[in-house]
Amino acid sequence: MSSLASSDRALEVDVLVIDDTDATADLTLLAVRSAAPDAKIVRFHDATKALRFLFLAESHPKLVLLELGRPIHRGLHVIERLRSSPGMGAIPVIVLTATRDQSAVDASHALGANGFITKPDTREDYCSQVKAIVERWV
Repeated sequence: MSSLASSDRALEVDVLVIDDTDATADLTLLAVRSAAPDAKIVRFHDATKALRFLFLAESHPKLVLLELGRPIHRGLHVIERLRSSPGMGAIPVIVLTATRDQSAVDASHALGANGFITKPDTREDYCSQVKAIVERWV
């Protein structure tokens, strides 16, 4: 897909979720909907397609929830591109990941992520953390 349809470019989005794992993305979406039932949410499996959407869209989301995924550099690239792009540098980016690698946390913060959630062991704790983030930013 080299471009978005004009209807996609005009789509207003409150929360953009970038996560390539269906199970965790579904849980994230559930938590977002619980915190902000009227929020317009778009989910991408692929960071490249998410970036394309962001750069071609007429408006920007209020919040990006980004799973670093594997390899981690793909998620870090999203943060880097947003922070270096005029008009997108202020979009809050919260990193969601299962990694316990401190270097990933440090790299995310160094690139300008607004927060970093290491996925806890329980669904309830994870949903609670995501809901708190959404309530703050959306």
